[in-house]
Amino acid sequence: MRKHCGWKKTAAFLMAAALVTGAMPVNAGGLFNGNSAIVANAASEAKKPEVGTLFKAGDTIAITGETWFVVDDDPNSGDARAKVESDIAITGYESSDTDNQYIWKTGDVELYTLHKGFYVTREDSSVDPEGFYITSGSGTYEDPFIIGLKAPKFSGKNITLDSDIGMNFIVNPVSEANIDDLKVKFSGDCDETGLQQLELKTINGKEVYCATANVATNKMDRVITADLYYGDSETPIDTLSFSVNEYLDTVDTSSSPKLKALVEATRQYGKVSTAYFGNGELPKVNDHKNDIVNAAYKFGDYTIYKFKPGFESSDAIISLVLNSKISVRLYTAKYEQSGHDVAAYDIWTFDENNKLQISPFKEIYAFDGANGKKCFEVPDIKPTQLGTTFNVNYQGTDYLFTPLAWAYRVLSHEAAPEKDIALANALYEYYIAATDYVG
Repeated sequence: MRKHCGWKKTAAFLMAAALVTGAMPVNAGGLFNGNSAIVANAASEAKKPEVGTLFKAGDTIAITGETWFVVDDDPNSGDARAKVESDIAITGYESSDTDNQYIWKTGDVELYTLHKGFYVTREDSSVDPEGFYITSGSGTYEDPFIIGLKAPKFSGKNITLDSDIGMNFIVNPVSEANIDDLKVKFSGDCDETGLQQLELKTINGKEVYCATANVATNKMDRVITADLYYGDSETPIDTLSFSVNEYLDTVDTSSSPKLKALVEATRQYGKVSTAYFGNGELPKVNDHKNDIVNAAYKFGDYTIYKFKPGFESSDAIISLVLNSKISVRLYTAKYEQSGHDVAAYDIWTFDENNKLQISPFKEIYAFDGANGKKCFEVPDIKPTQLGTTFNVNYQGTDYLFTPLAWAYRVLSHEAAPEKDIALANALYEYYIAATDYVG
């Protein structure tokens, strides 16, 4: 509300004149025109002021002790901080053209100078909101309750297929006033425990605040529940639940064959992983033995097989880790001789001119892997990197491989277990679909 004191006095004078003459003024400060509305005497409901709570005409704000509100979001109103020490009845509602604000009236109770109500700037004068929310704050003088048309809620969801399968729970609105107080707690079979801060991410070209739950590939059917909390409150202000498979079922792939292929490959990869790790029934997967075993580059008289590891199994072996994040573990026979706990890896790619590009080395450290053997792990591998060459250097020896070298070894073996063959083929389709989709 702007501090133009004259309109209220003018309105009072015109209304008094109308009562005397029997005529209604044409425009009393915008209060009676078509874009204004008053609602009064709705069914009363007493509610505590808490972030996320909706208040409507007819409600009562239940006050316990000294409580502070900012009762007007218009910066021209100055520091519109009001102290309230008893219950407040919201007696009516008005959409004011004069102030370009929605006003939830408090009868004769003046909360702040010239403010007998809560004032929120209009977003669309043709729409009457259901009410106003407490959007942030704790009700103290230093941290008063802030009001607005929208409270922080879960506003969307999606999944990202990066080095992990991430379930993004998107929150809006988020601002400097509430970002530090908003937390998310997940329940269900995911990696995250405890309260999680919101992160700013760019998803589909748009910046959003979200909390992300990471799930293993064999748990894509598990429902994850996110509870949104504000401050120290133990009561969530919003809740959202879904599973990766439920989300995939809702994706519209009708206009994108590449997206359709990625969704189908992801769903298949999850089903095979579930059967692989849970001894369930394996779905039928197309055979890609020729694509994996015989894929090769030719350089003159030389042939380099794309997915074949650059070392013999007597020198080292690799295993895939398919949790929420894809990684590769290297077990080298040389460790048994030296016992040195530090290795390093880099990534080999080719630019548009077919020139080799080698990333900077990153150190990795030995730890206990399968069967008590020491191994080195290359972490956070993206689906599009399953066919990329990685090089682990240990004690002067280079171990070159692609993550799909595991699939190469499986499909090169005549007596490989059926579930290994299914997973190798599903992983290849996942890699191809992700690479095609990214382009």
